[in-house]
Amino acid sequence: MSAYISLYIKGIAITFSTFILAGLLSLLIGSIFGILSCNYLTNQKIRMFVRGFSFIAKGIPAYVQILIAYFILPSLLGINISAFVAACCALAFCSSGYVTEIIRSGINSIPVGQWEACATLGYPLNSQLKRIILPQTFKNIGPALFGEFEQLLKSTSLLATIGITELTRTGMNIISRQLNPIPVYLTIASIYLLFSALLNVASMYIERRLSYGQR
Repeated sequence: MSAYISLYIKGIAITFSTFILAGLLSLLIGSIFGILSCNYLTNQKIRMFVRGFSFIAKGIPAYVQILIAYFILPSLLGINISAFVAACCALAFCSSGYVTEIIRSGINSIPVGQWEACATLGYPLNSQLKRIILPQTFKNIGPALFGEFEQLLKSTSLLATIGITELTRTGMNIISRQLNPIPVYLTIASIYLLFSALLNVASMYIERRLSYGQR
């Protein structure tokens, strides 16, 4: 197995970079749409648009979205998209539908009186969100949000279907040479478990920091 360490490292790097880029994009899109569609700020047209976006993003399997982003969209738009970019965009789109709903429900769980108190004290909207609403929101939705990111991490294994040599595909390539799948799959499973453990540690750390900040 030591002869394939460099291959594992390359596969881990691709998996991790895909996860980070897709996760940041989904968090950005989900935060914007979650805020815009919350009960206190939204209007009917925006709410219907965001609900439609979430329905499409959640309703189509990530595997199908990756195939569409890589094979169909470049043909329709007349552009060239690398497999890595297509996969990141597809995973971000899929995940952002769930993140939108998580953040929207978290914001809606904040009592309306807190919004009204901020407005009475003269806080502008960006300060209301930054200092009062969003810290409480992310404290409440932390477990659900990190659960979605764990699912996103596991979804990176789908990149193998369009030829990207991420961690799972790397293992498949090693098995084709070594013809001994048991240690390879156990190694891959252990690496994914390590990533999940790191996410759980980060989740607990952020939750403690947010709790401390509200004391």
